[in-house]
Amino acid sequence: MATKNIYVADSDVELFDTAADCAGSMSAAVVAGLRLYVERHNKETERTRMTQIELDVQDGPVVTTKRFTGRKLLRYELRDGLRVVTFRVYLTAREQIAIHTRNDPDWSRLSSPSEDNPVWEDERTWDADWWSTGERSLRVFPDLDAAAAELPAEVLNAIRNALTEPAVENLDI
Repeated sequence: MATKNIYVADSDVELFDTAADCAGSMSAAVVAGLRLYVERHNKETERTRMTQIELDVQDGPVVTTKRFTGRKLLRYELRDGLRVVTFRVYLTAREQIAIHTRNDPDWSRLSSPSEDNPVWEDERTWDADWWSTGERSLRVFPDLDAAAAELPAEVLNAIRNALTEPAVENLDI
């Protein structure tokens, strides 16, 4: 059995004695505490961990896959008539802001419990352009200030909030 020495500050001796009494031994108390610490650390780093991101991007008729390392900050949808524009925002490994924008039909507009849904009467609903996916783009900005001129204010505010909030919030509840 391996032996490890732990040096305890005088002010922490009472805590160690109480933990040893609760756990049955000092060794059991230390192991239980270390397991909790490692589990919490792993959960926090999992949320902030960078992963491989793959996104489809369309340049004219050609669709390519773009791959980079980052973590997702948020997903934001803007509805505009019969369309919905989805912004998926990532923080890249180099601390840049990557924004994947996708313009799609707003299918939720067609799902109405009422048979007299006004969308069915709208001639734009039957336009071939409405049924197809629109733009799928990826734009990368060095920082949020550089993205400000190209993004709607509400998306910009959501990104600003996501960047200032901690990735993991520990609640004592």
